[in-house]
Amino acid sequence: MQQKSLDGSRSWQLPRGLSGFRFSVSMRPKGRDWLVSGCLFVVLVLGAEPKASAQLTILHNFGDGTVPNDGAVPIGGLVLAPDGRFYGATLFSAATSRSGSVFFQMTRAGALSIVASFKWAYAIDTPIYYNGELIGTRINPHIKSAHPGLLYALTPNSSGPWNLERWHVFGPPPAGRSPLGRLIPGADGNLYGITYQGGSAKYGTIYKVDPSTHQVTFVYSFTGPSPAISPNTTLLLANDGNFYGGTGAFPGEIYKMTAAGQVTTVYQFSGTEYPTGPLIQGSDGNFYGTAAGGPSDEEYVFQLTIGGVATVLHTFKSRPHMPFDTQGLIQGPNGNLYGLTVGGGTANWGTVYELSTDGSSFNVLHNFDDGSIQNDGRAPVGILTVGPDKNLYGETQSGGSAGKGTLFRISP
Repeated sequence: MQQKSLDGSRSWQLPRGLSGFRFSVSMRPKGRDWLVSGCLFVVLVLGAEPKASAQLTILHNFGDGTVPNDGAVPIGGLVLAPDGRFYGATLFSAATSRSGSVFFQMTRAGALSIVASFKWAYAIDTPIYYNGELIGTRINPHIKSAHPGLLYALTPNSSGPWNLERWHVFGPPPAGRSPLGRLIPGADGNLYGITYQGGSAKYGTIYKVDPSTHQVTFVYSFTGPSPAISPNTTLLLANDGNFYGGTGAFPGEIYKMTAAGQVTTVYQFSGTEYPTGPLIQGSDGNFYGTAAGGPSDEEYVFQLTIGGVATVLHTFKSRPHMPFDTQGLIQGPNGNLYGLTVGGGTANWGTVYELSTDGSSFNVLHNFDDGSIQNDGRAPVGILTVGPDKNLYGETQSGGSAGKGTLFRISP
């Protein structure tokens, strides 16, 4: 493998916030001039990608009539509950694209049932399953609304759809607005999240919420120039007890926040590169993530040590027409990294890929809509989930027998 450093003096186009195959929520941070520092070492994986070799099974086709009003355009990936069931959300109902999100649960065998559905309220990410509730954020009443966002919980109801509890409405500065990503549990019993906008400087915040009282406290406001502005990835609570996350304004950064709320920069990307998915911490203690940037809007998987040394493990082909193709990683039971691309592959409808943590081995496990599996879906979205059976579970935004997305299982 060959290593070379990247030039840090490039000027590229700004990322456009959230983006997907059928919808787009645009939240553009105010621009600033930045001083680029640091270097990034690249490990290029040469040669053709191996052919797909894993077994993919379709568990559910949204909109096919087997489950009435089951939703369309899944978002954010699935979450696994302690009882072995998966939970997820769709952007729309299956009946019409003008109605709101649907929340569902699914067994490993693919038996799907509706948890709750809403009119004119759209989820932007999958909620977490925490103490028997689904807790997340959404934008209301419609995608292009300037509504600052809502923190909510869905609680089980034995006699019908789950109950909606409105925990917090995000408001004008100095409060945060436009929450992104999933919440994560902290060591102190609170849940932690980010907002892309708002705060004392209107450039985003980190907040915590007490799941018992629903009290929201804004822990940190991003002001720039470093740490940078506009946090855009779900937080990670690392083994050292600190929180780690990424920012989307140029140049993007990886930052660390202590339990006391002190934030410092761990790594600054070159030019106008930025992270496109949340960090994970591997079994080796290193961080892994996805990022994009470059004159051709290249996207890549990188490794970051706890000390801030970054290495690119694999670079994907440029797809500037479809930003945020890479969406985050998981580490499988075998120690390898797994992820999804929205586009690319032999049919240009996305892939499931496997990558070793040293970058020496890269394999495409499945090419969506390539004809090998009927109605397998198009444009996979979110982050894969490892099931109790050690298989990987995910979803596609489009395609399937009704053209409204699928839920799948893949056995690496």
